[in-house]
Amino acid sequence: MANEISIYNPQTMGRLVEKLPQERTFLRDTFFRNEEIFTTEKVNVDYVKGNRKVAPIVSRLVGGKIVPNTGYETKSYKPPLVAPEVITTVDDILKRLPGESLVSKITPEQRAVQKMAKDFVMLEGQIVRREELMCAQALFTGKIELIGDGVNEQLDFGFENTEKLAGQKKWTDQEHSDPIKDIERWRKEVQKKGFVNCDVAIMGSDAKDAFINHPKVKELLDVRNYNLATIKPKELPNGATYIGSINGLGMDIYTYNEWYLDDWTDPNTPTTKPLVPDNAVGLLSTAANYSMYYGAITLVDDKTKDFRTVAEKYVPDTYVERRPVRRFLNLSSAPLAVPHEIDSWYVGEVV
Repeated sequence: MANEISIYNPQTMGRLVEKLPQERTFLRDTFFRNEEIFTTEKVNVDYVKGNRKVAPIVSRLVGGKIVPNTGYETKSYKPPLVAPEVITTVDDILKRLPGESLVSKITPEQRAVQKMAKDFVMLEGQIVRREELMCAQALFTGKIELIGDGVNEQLDFGFENTEKLAGQKKWTDQEHSDPIKDIERWRKEVQKKGFVNCDVAIMGSDAKDAFINHPKVKELLDVRNYNLATIKPKELPNGATYIGSINGLGMDIYTYNEWYLDDWTDPNTPTTKPLVPDNAVGLLSTAANYSMYYGAITLVDDKTKDFRTVAEKYVPDTYVERRPVRRFLNLSSAPLAVPHEIDSWYVGEVV
């Protein structure tokens, strides 16, 4: 008799997860492109702050002079466990799936495979959205909120490049404010402290409206100043919209219309919130060093009852309860968005 392989075998589920379509996301894919998977639950994160010290001049008779190494700080984090799961009951595999023909000849075993594939797509999508939320929080607040069952923590990266415009400086005050000068000033601050050029501006919905409708911006966008700035809106994948460019600064402008469901701040009243705050503008550099780290996942082997540690981005698992009969399908991950160069971007609240 041929060997039969269970679809719930860890290797089988793992291969299925690897083949799932990726839910690509704008912030993670644009800025947190470096990925590293750790074999431990804790990860070590290096934060770099440079300086502009000039090489010392010394006498030819004296020789070299020792200079201190560029400073960096290492912190150890235990990435939060993200582990959504779904339940499959007998009814789920005996009854037809949504979209399945009323006269379908699909067997319960085939239906179980289809349901598992759809469940993995849903679970991975939830994890990817959590990763994107981490990236958004890290960039626009300098902190990542970790709130869930038995968890209430905050990772603070020590980000200080922020300014909240007030009074006549707000971009809604079209007579006194100057969005272009604000962007130039913030970009120069990043050049000075962060050693990179900001080449991307991401604007929240209200900030974008105030920007493109501002007289000083319209003046810059006049046909005669075409080489200085252009506005040509174009939809991009994953909810991002290219608005235009400030050619004089080498900066492209985007909005990012993406939301998430916050069901942990007030579980009784889940609220849909934007990833990019409506009133915010973030100046970022695609040359800066940001990473997605993934800690190891520890599971229990059903057969041996031993613990096993897996170093993968997404780790599938399953277990069964008898009363009532049902199977739990779980997808675990331990992601952490890490902006190593904490002076390499700037965030302004402009409206």
